[in-house]
Amino acid sequence: MTQTLKSWSILEILKVTEAAFREKGIENPRLNAEALLADTLNTERINLYLDFEKPLKDSEISAYREKIKRRLKHEPLQYIRGFVEFYGMRIKVNPSVLIPRQETELLVEKSIEIIAQQNNPRVLEIGTGSGCIATAVALKSDCMIDAIDINNDALETAKENAEINSVSGKINFINRNILADFTDFNEYDIVISNPPYIAASEIDSLQEELKGFEPLRALTDNADGLTFYRKIFELACNTSHPVTILMEIGDGKKDCVEDLVRKGGFENYLFHKDMINIYRVLRATKT
Repeated sequence: MTQTLKSWSILEILKVTEAAFREKGIENPRLNAEALLADTLNTERINLYLDFEKPLKDSEISAYREKIKRRLKHEPLQYIRGFVEFYGMRIKVNPSVLIPRQETELLVEKSIEIIAQQNNPRVLEIGTGSGCIATAVALKSDCMIDAIDINNDALETAKENAEINSVSGKINFINRNILADFTDFNEYDIVISNPPYIAASEIDSLQEELKGFEPLRALTDNADGLTFYRKIFELACNTSHPVTILMEIGDGKKDCVEDLVRKGGFENYLFHKDMINIYRVLRATKT
């Protein structure tokens, strides 16, 4: 005999879920509850309040509860939903890729600006992950992009995102290791990267959602957080023509990165602040 679950209305189950999330210290508990229920019901969040007294089916309650269990273990909302909104696009995400953050949109904007100033430049993106940066840039720019990563699962996800957003013909996704497979950037005019910049010593202090679920090799270099900056600046200095580097930097890392830029002999560089006034993007040109 099939067991019938307790009858719940949309409003009732949202209230209970919000309380459970709040008790677990989950940020924006109501928003999380709404997003997961809207996904379960295959509707928009606003529609939950148009039908707030509607009773849920047993199958809907069961499916929602499974999502709630995962979120209560601090699995990121984006992984449970399977996607995130980034730069006006829907980007597929899973545990093989870092979840795109809103602050990375500034790197996209500055990259698009620089690409627009050149005639069909050759562009390299290092550590593409979900492919969100390359996909966003390809949507708004006239160029071909080589997007590299050492994780084949991430590259497969990136390919899907390029296809979903109709730019797969403008991006070459390649398995290459920037630390071992390059001696210079002679094939490129512009290099873009959001590298792993969290120091090994900072990992323990990260939120559980970060260190427990997102790929650590996309977060940290297992050193001082500056390994990829040093390597990219070195490769730029080995390049025989002018090349522009655009890189995201972590909170509080501006002084360390600027010191590396100066030691590398870059005279033309600029740091850009994000919406909350934090230095977020470096643009440096090797002439």
